[in-house]
Amino acid sequence: MGDRAYSQVLCREADRAAFEEVGFGEEPYWEPLPVGVAFLVDHEANYGNAPALRELGAKGCVFVAQHDAGGEYDSARIASDGKQFCEVDARVHEQRPCVPVNADGSLDKSQLKAARQYWRTHARARRILGFTEPRSGEPRK
Repeated sequence: MGDRAYSQVLCREADRAAFEEVGFGEEPYWEPLPVGVAFLVDHEANYGNAPALRELGAKGCVFVAQHDAGGEYDSARIASDGKQFCEVDARVHEQRPCVPVNADGSLDKSQLKAARQYWRTHARARRILGFTEPRSGEPRK
């Protein structure tokens, strides 16, 4: 048994079975979803389902996901537009990625680059899924 954490995903209804195979199940969403989009949750995801989500992204699935921290890893925000997969560290209850600050006050450049790539992939995935408005914290065009 691995380290367990809450994980959630917004994905295409057509891909639902692939996400259910790794442990996700349907839950009510707090706002109307675009037609053809499913909201799925795994309350006890093994390592946040991160390895399985990486595989689903490599197979071309489009989704926006997140998982809480476990005993061995931080929370993460994850996005796949079907071509690009991005996973970035985040704080629990925060939709935005975290970028570490070095002792000299500078930002970790590789993590900043990853956060920027995440936002681009996240925006593309949401457009593909049919969302028309940016989420809170998402950059506006």
